Amino acid sequence: MQRPTIKTIAQETGLSIATVSKALNNSPQVRPETRALVLAAAERVGYELNMHGVQLRTGKTYQVAAIMPAPGPRQNEWEGVEYAQLLSGISWALEDSPYRVSLYAVRNFEESLATIRQIVTLKKADGIIFSGTRADDPRIRLMQEADFPFVTYGTTIHNAPHAFVDADNEQMIRVSMARLVARGHRRIALLNPMADLSYAITRLDAYRVALEAAGLNFDPALIVHGHLTPAFGREGVLAMSALSDPPTAYICANEAAALGAMSGFHARGLVHGRDAVINATDDLNVSQYFVPPITTFFLPIGEPSSLLGTTILRRMEGEPPEALQTLLMPDLIERCDDRLVPDR
Repeated sequence: MQRPTIKTIAQETGLSIATVSKALNNSPQVRPETRALVLAAAERVGYELNMHGVQLRTGKTYQVAAIMPAPGPRQNEWEGVEYAQLLSGISWALEDSPYRVSLYAVRNFEESLATIRQIVTLKKADGIIFSGTRADDPRIRLMQEADFPFVTYGTTIHNAPHAFVDADNEQMIRVSMARLVARGHRRIALLNPMADLSYAITRLDAYRVALEAAGLNFDPALIVHGHLTPAFGREGVLAMSALSDPPTAYICANEAAALGAMSGFHARGLVHGRDAVINATDDLNVSQYFVPPITTFFLPIGEPSSLLGTTILRRMEGEPPEALQTLLMPDLIERCDDRLVPDR
């Protein structure tokens, strides 16, 4: 049986060979409905695109590099969302395009910088997605100087405008603080990410603004920064609950830290809703199974991850980065009233 060709698809669809070729190569000159028609016909006749030939003609790799921190072999603590969950959404977003995701698992910031430099210099991909942004991120400057398409999962503070997708950390903290203050809390702890991360700075700034708006004093003893693991959450509660004036509310940056915080409650003999409460940011909805279930800001991880995929496609097509900046406000899920109710 003769191998299907572009000509076969042209005969199947009634389109010209030139149009079929452009559709298979994801040309912006082809309407989406036409491209869908071509792809459906290609699947029916069993056509396989010769990507090597396409790469030679276009100079493109048709690869999107995803730079993701991966746990090392000795790291046994859960840190919430894993890179596989992010990759899944990105891959789904790229499914109808000729692009595929290449994972680059890195252990730390220095390795991610070296990896990005290598990808840009050797043109090993056509675009890059990465997370863990810093306030002034040299990885971003490197790609901007090389005019290399990228999108970050996270914002920055001092870098030039760039494409990003992120949760609205400032608004989450403001809403959470206002809600807890309205429920009578005056000592509110913040279990924050590593201090050099951009979203940690954003969350801390919003926390301080919310305290000032409520007429409350800032106490650095109520702030901890670290890797967002259950051990971190537990240690934060153990330390702060021993203060002479301990917190009555804890805001955790993810569910893993919140799980550890609940373990800290148990270790100290604290009762959730009587002695203190825990709120968290929630990507996997695991916290609905905590006992008791806690109030969270829920943003299903599939939403930002698929947006990362569609955003890098648009950036690689030449859309300006200023038009590709998305802040997502998670849904507030009030699983507890979060007022303190003493035992009677």
